[in-house]
Amino acid sequence: MPENNSLLKPVFFFLFILVFSNADNVFAQKEYAKKILDTLCSEHFDGRGYVNKGDVRAADFLISELKNIGAKELGENSMEQPYIFNVNTFPYSIYFALEDDTLIPGADYILDPTSGTAGGEFEVMELNSENFYSVYGGKISFGKEDLEQKIIVFNFTDVTDKDKLKTLRGYANESMNYFPTVWVTRTKKTYSVGRSQKNYPLVELDSAAYNSPQKISLQINNKYESKYQSKNVIASIPGKKKNKFVVFTAHYDHLGRMGTDTYFPGANDNASGCAMLLSLAKYYTENPPEFTTVFCFFSGEEAGLVGSNYFVNHPYFKLNKVKFVMNIDIMGAADKGITVVNGSVHEAQFNRMVEINTAKNYIPEVKKRGAAANSDHHFFSEAGVPAFFIYSMGSVTNYHDIFDTAENTPLHKFDEVQSLIIDFVATIK
Repeated sequence: MPENNSLLKPVFFFLFILVFSNADNVFAQKEYAKKILDTLCSEHFDGRGYVNKGDVRAADFLISELKNIGAKELGENSMEQPYIFNVNTFPYSIYFALEDDTLIPGADYILDPTSGTAGGEFEVMELNSENFYSVYGGKISFGKEDLEQKIIVFNFTDVTDKDKLKTLRGYANESMNYFPTVWVTRTKKTYSVGRSQKNYPLVELDSAAYNSPQKISLQINNKYESKYQSKNVIASIPGKKKNKFVVFTAHYDHLGRMGTDTYFPGANDNASGCAMLLSLAKYYTENPPEFTTVFCFFSGEEAGLVGSNYFVNHPYFKLNKVKFVMNIDIMGAADKGITVVNGSVHEAQFNRMVEINTAKNYIPEVKKRGAAANSDHHFFSEAGVPAFFIYSMGSVTNYHDIFDTAENTPLHKFDEVQSLIIDFVATIK
């Protein structure tokens, strides 16, 4: 039947072009997101933290990208919302050695973020399960006459009782007020941002690197900034209903540097969320939204949700005009799906998202979770604004460590999650 074949060829050709052009369009967003991820995680931005103004330079990059996309300013002729807060940093070279064995920061050890300054060679006073209770009676009193030029090592890796470990860690934290301290641990070493400073440093040391030395040498210098100036980045795309808002949020800050040679790239947490917001901004500039769509890139999240708290207390519009907030934090790989914090708080909206995903089979699971004060949605929720916090579930588990790199963050199901979000937002009335 040659006649029928000749008629079908153009149809098949059209379908071929349609399918592959759509595929190219889908994957172009992930490709764009990967470029954003690579850029934000580069050493140029110093881990987007509070050493070398890494956060501020990352904010400037986001502003430039938003302007290139076509997003608009929302407040006072600027996309910047400056504010100040206090933070403890480690901008100087750090050194830590057991006898003659110099250890690697980030891999062998991390600093407690409230660490102070100390330097020199110290005699080791080790506290462990054998001597702490029999010799010290399960308590420790600090006195300079007894512990001059000593470093206290808490080596309780054999203790499994969580309450006992919590008590022991409390002693270690108290020790920082008097002397350099080491906490030996078998658990994963995760860094964070400190808002206060102790007199001396505490080193969290991997038990695999500890060799019961007689001497420990170290040089650790902190810099406490009581008025560090950071900024949120706020942009918008005007909607058909200009005075009603849908708000997308993601924090762009991360942990920055721990010394001159170690930085935390923060790909999964949260360059991936920033990439999602920029990709969504591109979509909505090409597909004008129903409501004015706001993109909030917050700093200070790692320091205790400081940036989002500031914005909620100094909003650019009345919060009762916000239809919904979508906070995207940790979007490195959704090959197992996503979790929706506040899903059990806003059940009707959560069920709608599940229905969309079931119909279109975007991702394996949309999992419900209750309220949690664990990301930038929190202060919106506290102010009575309906909000979801969405994070991915999958093959990427790097978090607050030096391994959270762009290379280790494949953005599985990135396009599918974005499509699900777009479809969900389209149902908001």
